[in-house]
Amino acid sequence: MTPKEQFKLDLKDRKILYQLDVNARQSASEIGRKVGLDKQVVAYRIHRLLEEGAITKFYAVYDTSKLGFTTYKILLRLQNTDTAKEQEIVQFIKNHPHVQFFMSCDGNFDLVFNVLARSAIELNDILTDFENKYGSFVAERQVMIMLLSSFFTREYLIGKKSSEQRKPIYFGSKPEEVKLDKDDYPILGQLGVDARMPLVEIAKKVGVSADTVRLRIRKMEKAQIIHNYLLLPDFSSLGYLSYKLLFSLHNLTKERENRLYEFCRQHPNIWFHSKSLGRWDLEVNLDVSSPQEFRGIMRDLKSDFSSIIKEYATLQISAIHVFNFYPLWKNGSTGRIL
Repeated sequence: MTPKEQFKLDLKDRKILYQLDVNARQSASEIGRKVGLDKQVVAYRIHRLLEEGAITKFYAVYDTSKLGFTTYKILLRLQNTDTAKEQEIVQFIKNHPHVQFFMSCDGNFDLVFNVLARSAIELNDILTDFENKYGSFVAERQVMIMLLSSFFTREYLIGKKSSEQRKPIYFGSKPEEVKLDKDDYPILGQLGVDARMPLVEIAKKVGVSADTVRLRIRKMEKAQIIHNYLLLPDFSSLGYLSYKLLFSLHNLTKERENRLYEFCRQHPNIWFHSKSLGRWDLEVNLDVSSPQEFRGIMRDLKSDFSSIIKEYATLQISAIHVFNFYPLWKNGSTGRIL
C-alpha cells in the first residue's frame, strides 16, 4: 500500500472535523458558531477537507435490528493468494449487497467485514456462496454475532475531553422490527451513502418532496432507527494509524465490564466499543499518532484489566473499503443503493 501524503490540519480544521464527528448533518452555520468561523469559511474548509481526501465520507448509524437484520462479523485469514487474487476477493466482498463494513488489515486476519442477514439461514447462504468461489484461499474463518456497540467522539482531534456522549446501538441482539413506509428505505439508503446529503437532493433521488424527507427522517430518529450521523476520516492522510483490537474475556463481572467500558468511553483515541458473541467477546477501534502511542494504550489496557483479559488479537487497518450501515433497501424486493 503506497503511503498517502499527509494533510496538514490547523486547529480550526480539527474543530470542524470534531463537530462533523459529533453530528455530520450540522449546517455550516451551526458548526461556525461552535468553532468561531463564518459559515462560508466552514463550508470552504469542509469542501477542501473532502477534496484533499482528509474525509472519506459521512455516514448515518442505524439500529439495523429495527430493520429486521442481525449483524455478523466475518474474519478471514487468507492463504495461497497473490496480489491479483486478493484484489479479486476484495472486489467480490466490496460489491456484495449485504456487506455493511469491510476492511483490509495486517495481523491475525487479512480481511474483516460485517454482513447483514435476516436469519442464520440467509447468512449461511451468503457464506456458502463465498466458500464455493474462494474457500481454497481461506486458511481460517471466524464468525461473530454483534450484540451491542457504542461509537465515541474522536477527542484526539481536539486534544481535550468533551461532554458529548452517544447512546449504545443494538445490532440484532434486541430484534424489534419497526414498520416503515416504502419511501423510508431509499431515504435510509441515501443517508448511508452520504449523511450530509441535502434534503432537496435526497428528495430528488427518492421521488418525494423535501418536506416529506424531513418528516420521515425525524420520525426515524425518534424511533431510534437512526442514531447518529458521523464522520469517517481518512486516518492515513491525517497521519494516524488505525487499529482494531479483539478481546476474549473471562472472570467477568458487571462491575469489571462497566469499568472496561468506561475506560474505552473516556479514552480520547478509542472511538468504537462492541460486545460480541463468538470467538471474541469484545472489539475496540482506536486511532493513534504513532506505534509508541499504541503500545502505551495497550500497556494500560493489559495492566488495568489483566484479571479479565484472557487473550487478545491486534489488527492494524490498512484500508476501509465499505462503510454503509444500510447497503440494502427494500421496495418490493431487496436492492442495492448505487
